[in-house]
Amino acid sequence: MASDNKSSLDNMLQAVLSVANQEQSMFYSPRIYSDQYNVVTSLLLSELVKNFPKNPMLIDLLDPFVEVKQIPATNGFIQLPDNYRDILGSPVVFANPDNNGECGSPEPLTAQNFRTGILKAGCKLNPIVITSQSEFAYLTRSTYNAPNYENPIGFFSGKKQIKVCPYDVTKVGVMFARNEKVVRYGYIQNPDDTFFFDPATSIESEWGSNSFTPIFNSLVALYGAWSRDPDITNWASVLKNGIL
Repeated sequence: MASDNKSSLDNMLQAVLSVANQEQSMFYSPRIYSDQYNVVTSLLLSELVKNFPKNPMLIDLLDPFVEVKQIPATNGFIQLPDNYRDILGSPVVFANPDNNGECGSPEPLTAQNFRTGILKAGCKLNPIVITSQSEFAYLTRSTYNAPNYENPIGFFSGKKQIKVCPYDVTKVGVMFARNEKVVRYGYIQNPDDTFFFDPATSIESEWGSNSFTPIFNSLVALYGAWSRDPDITNWASVLKNGIL
């Protein structure tokens, strides 16, 4: 039975093959299809992250890959999780923290209250302005406008490390896009060189149905370029201008 998720591996393959007017056979093998799906996933995530600050509504597409964590700060540094891929928006600190770096007994930090900056308990969140290292050094020397809980700053001191100021910050809230899984289309091959989907040996896509259009357009473009099918090679222009 087909998955209800339009962006699932098998549903998407059937959609691509219907446009190409091809049967499900080893001509377009599951290995090639899986590789192309993984390429599209990486490209689409990069595009969504790049455009997120200008269009916060993209959070709906990004949602399967979004995590929000409160990360302890040690000596002014926070270490981002191993599965961190890209930052989304600004990290935040609690404006009126208690001894635990929190604000009373707030609701769990979620993507929703992270974006609004308001917790049910009335805790105020202030965004950390990410600067360059040189600007960070300059601002921390200021005698009249030094960073504080109302105006915290930070800079990336490594791919997965952020230096923050004020230095007594104990926790930082971070919303980020995590690394994606590498999908695999599992299958059982028939004697006539056709195959059918095997969910037991598959690693399924994490995208939701709302991501169908950009993934479908991109996969058709890649299929056209790979197969050199003159009827669909014009789809290749989709990737040239981005896939959103």
